[in-house]
Amino acid sequence: MSSDSAYFQYSPEFPEQVRMLEKLDQLFSGIVHVYDLKSQRVIYVNDRFTELLGYSRQEFHDRGGNLEFQVLPDDLFNQKEEKIEALLRKERTAVEYETRLKHKDNSECIFKTRLTIFREDTEGNPLEIIGISEDVTKQVTRYNDLLQQQEMHRITEQAFHFGSWEKNLLTGELICSDGLYELMGHSPETMSNNCEDYTYLFEFLDKRDDRMVSQTVQEAIRNHQPFRLEHRVLTQSGKKKVLMVVGRPVVNEQGTTTLLVGSIADITILRQYEQDLRLKIEELQRSNGELEQFAYAASHDLQEPLRKISAFVSRLRTKLGDTLEDEAEDYMRRTLQAIDRMKSLIDALLLLSRVTRQGNTKESVSLTSIVEEVLEDLDAQISEKQASIEMDELPIVEAVPVQMRQLFYNLLGNALKFTNSGRTPHIQLKARSLSATESRDRSLSVHFQWIEMTVADNGIGFDPQYKERIFQVFQRLNGRSEFEGTGIGLALCRKIVEYCGGTITAESQPGEGTRFIFYLPTAL
Repeated sequence: MSSDSAYFQYSPEFPEQVRMLEKLDQLFSGIVHVYDLKSQRVIYVNDRFTELLGYSRQEFHDRGGNLEFQVLPDDLFNQKEEKIEALLRKERTAVEYETRLKHKDNSECIFKTRLTIFREDTEGNPLEIIGISEDVTKQVTRYNDLLQQQEMHRITEQAFHFGSWEKNLLTGELICSDGLYELMGHSPETMSNNCEDYTYLFEFLDKRDDRMVSQTVQEAIRNHQPFRLEHRVLTQSGKKKVLMVVGRPVVNEQGTTTLLVGSIADITILRQYEQDLRLKIEELQRSNGELEQFAYAASHDLQEPLRKISAFVSRLRTKLGDTLEDEAEDYMRRTLQAIDRMKSLIDALLLLSRVTRQGNTKESVSLTSIVEEVLEDLDAQISEKQASIEMDELPIVEAVPVQMRQLFYNLLGNALKFTNSGRTPHIQLKARSLSATESRDRSLSVHFQWIEMTVADNGIGFDPQYKERIFQVFQRLNGRSEFEGTGIGLALCRKIVEYCGGTITAESQPGEGTRFIFYLPTAL
């Protein structure tokens, strides 16, 4: 004990209190002090005072034995007085508060103090208060640092769209960060707590990914290895998202996986960008392929009418003077026919190239209105062949109006063209909405609602082996002498449907008619 240890010793007049102070001094590592209510001074303080605050007992004595000299000014009004008053009125048996004290070296220390009544008079009135003050500077600093880190983590989660989670595999307890709840658009009540592993972490996990997620996580648990995967979810608002999950198992000393911890990032936009890029690349590849087909056609099919024109003109030049008038007229007629065919081919190719040209703005299009307009244009053919048209109430889709008109004009025109002479033409147009599962099964984008359109007829049909060939440029199954046309109409139909993000195919048997099936996105 130091030389000034004579100061602030408890009076031996009260041996019971002295023994209690000795025991407290042994049990606690903090400052134990006794405050006299009458003199309003500290009458006892242990050696921890010097150890923790740097002041000697003499220095404490010289300052009047009042601990307030060390309290920093902004901590003088921390409701301590109200708590002490409540203690003295015996409304509470003990009180607790934190105070920032100034060390002798001018550093700040944070103390947590617990007070209770130490001695009373014979009538039960408080005479002394005992306090135990513990230095909690490190704990408070660590706590504040933790709060700061949590705030920084929260801001980072918001900025980079990710969240964190921890799953106790023994108790089933699930802990998620605020960022995860925000990312998922779900409240804590909708999260699944009673689950075996990450596979069932969310009740809204896309069931298509169940098997993949389960296998990945179970393998990570068995091998005690980190895992990384992507899966799809549906938020509470119905929004579909793609998440990237990075996690790892936590193994105890017995080699048992007790926890799964990890983070989840929203990569929906990234994957959408990648998908858009892939579509652009595929579109470019298709365009390049069509350009190659065009070059081939220009050097072969389109050269035929040009050669005819050249030959006919040459003959006219050499024979004009001594050829009969009807012969010259025949040459002119054949020349005009070749020119017309060349023009038809070029116009068709130009129409095909315009489908994906920039400037084609998609909008909400009523297919019912489009089909009614097309039927008006085809009214003469319909009347001539006495065809019957059966049509459902058609939906509104997201597309380019002029393209939809061209699509149905070609399909309905073909249905009226390739008819069976012994049968009255009958054409059916039907539409139905696809479920999410049906859309996925048809490899359609999950970001849209889709409708299935069918245009069916009872015409001449075709061999199923040609169901892909009919959609190629300049591919014909019938000679021009039987049915007129450029051989480009169905290629244009496919290009229009694919421009909308859908697909088109055909089902047929010779003599049994044809059924075209295609998929279009509905308007939002």
